[in-house]
Amino acid sequence: MRFPAFFPRLFHPPVYQGRRNHKNYFEGWYYKHVDLQGKYIWSFIFGVSHSDDPHSFIQVINGKSGDTDYIRFAIEGFSYDRKRLRVSIGNNTITQNHIEMDLSGEKYSIEGQILYNKISLYPQKLLAPGIMGWYTYAPFMECYHGIVSMNHSLNGLLNINGETVDFTGGKGYIEKDWGRSMPSDWIWLQCNHFQGRDDCSIMISIARIPWLNGHFPGFLSFIMIADKIYRFATYNRSKIKYLEIEPDAVKVELNNPRYRLEVTIFRQVSGQLKAPVQGKMSRKIAESLDANLKVRLTDNKGDVIFEGKGEHAGLEIVDDVTKYIK
Repeated sequence: MRFPAFFPRLFHPPVYQGRRNHKNYFEGWYYKHVDLQGKYIWSFIFGVSHSDDPHSFIQVINGKSGDTDYIRFAIEGFSYDRKRLRVSIGNNTITQNHIEMDLSGEKYSIEGQILYNKISLYPQKLLAPGIMGWYTYAPFMECYHGIVSMNHSLNGLLNINGETVDFTGGKGYIEKDWGRSMPSDWIWLQCNHFQGRDDCSIMISIARIPWLNGHFPGFLSFIMIADKIYRFATYNRSKIKYLEIEPDAVKVELNNPRYRLEVTIFRQVSGQLKAPVQGKMSRKIAESLDANLKVRLTDNKGDVIFEGKGEHAGLEIVDDVTKYIK
């Protein structure tokens, strides 16, 4: 689908959105990689912080151990393409189709390249250019969210601290955020590793959203099964019917006029990441990359459309968003 030539970035969330935002602003791209056997899980966040401490950065997450690394670069080390997703920080580059690493941090030295194939792009429509639907056009949002690739295969190697890790045949996922601050409270989960299926992916994000002088509980979600995408979100008359955070699991049920989505995700080891507050990377949050989950999707007659178990799932639980859900 072709969109008008004016303001093209609005219709292409993956590209850099902050060309005119150089005050209290952040933007970050999240790239997840899992090898064929599920022995290695590595995610990289490429980002930029415009604040009283301006810099660009790459965050490294070892999903198996929970170890993380935060590598700072000068703000001048950040470059981007205005028309397509291509971001470079130092000698490290991400695009829609690959990642190229030449990184030396406190904990990890990483070098190599991974190519992405069979990319499942999130569909674009005029009134819904991304996962946020018409909220993409809403002004004064503190944070915007975008899905780049719901699912893709990997081909390539990374040398990590002297060990060669072959990601060929594995799977990946890409999303991003941009704005001033992440929400005060949220739950995020993501998985595209389902037993016996290579064509499924799910993401759920539930948050307390600042809006003008108040807040509201908002959520975004999709589940992709083969070539069909089922959306559950604040903007399409979906509802959070149930949400509970237990010591070892999170349970959530989302409904819309046609479907019901039930998910239980079980916590695993977490690593500590930095998150933005008014553009400054000053907040600490925990993320797991190796959680397990159960998913059940039914129609409004109760017929099961999909039921499966997933692994190598991402999970973030920040504060307690359940207290805002009625």
